[in-house]
Amino acid sequence: METVGSLVDKISIINIKIYHHEDIAHALGASDAIVAKAKRAINVLNNQRCALVEELDILIASGKMLKPYEAVKDYGKKE
Repeated sequence: METVGSLVDKISIINIKIYHHEDIAHALGASDAIVAKAKRAINVLNNQRCALVEELDILIASGKMLKPYEAVKDYGKKE
């Protein structure tokens, strides 16, 4: 089962890939074939991102998120 964190992680990775492919598509001197390939990849990635956002919305709306745990940080303490 996906968690909020795992979905946000996947969305972040896709955003980075979209950014990279947009750089390729807008590069000076890029051939038409390279631009077309980058734009196809951007289209696929946008569809994936939309699907993940919908899944995230469903997860949040369901209220089945993990309960928060109290943070217990004991590093750096000398007892």
